[in-house]
Amino acid sequence: MTVHDRDNNHLTTNSDMTAQERKREAIVAAAADLFLDSGYSGVTLDAVISRVGGSKRTLYAYFGDKDGLFAAIVNRLCEEIVTPLTRLVLVGRPLREALGATAQTFFDVLLAPRTLALHRLVVAEATRAPEAARTFFLAAPTTSYRCLAEYFKWASEVGIVTPGDPQQRSRIFLDALTADFQLRCLLGLLDSPTQMERDERMNETIAIFMKGIAAS
Repeated sequence: MTVHDRDNNHLTTNSDMTAQERKREAIVAAAADLFLDSGYSGVTLDAVISRVGGSKRTLYAYFGDKDGLFAAIVNRLCEEIVTPLTRLVLVGRPLREALGATAQTFFDVLLAPRTLALHRLVVAEATRAPEAARTFFLAAPTTSYRCLAEYFKWASEVGIVTPGDPQQRSRIFLDALTADFQLRCLLGLLDSPTQMERDERMNETIAIFMKGIAAS
């Protein structure tokens, strides 16, 4: 079973939710924007109530406290972020095509303004809310690595690539693609790399990688 299949088994449609679950999701969605815009310390429960309605009693019933709401928001945003990655179908594709599809999707996901805002928020609160930081890491980077590692495992089995550690290869490839782009965006030194910059980075990384692991 692939990551794509596993994730589809856990998808819940809006029609499957109860009224309480829909209300909880509405609160999380609205509060997420507040946290992303103002940071953890800049958001009060009164501000959340003003945005979504209801009462503090409702928020406490759903989330326990502000930390519980924050954890729910990080979970929800992480699910949103990784969806394009979990929908990638790589097994069965030629090496260059699979790497290109992964690179384009990874750029779109990792460098999206909403992802960068969440990244900044989680890093700012990591020492105070380590579980939220762990959730973010396991969702965004780890899911990306796992999706590509599954492809490398298959590609090795069918002889498309030389034998090697699929997990290490996925980390090296994806980190080489985005490391300085991501850092500059997080620091506000770059709004976003241009499509030409992305393409140049992608093509060079793929060329180096294929020369290193492609089976002759």
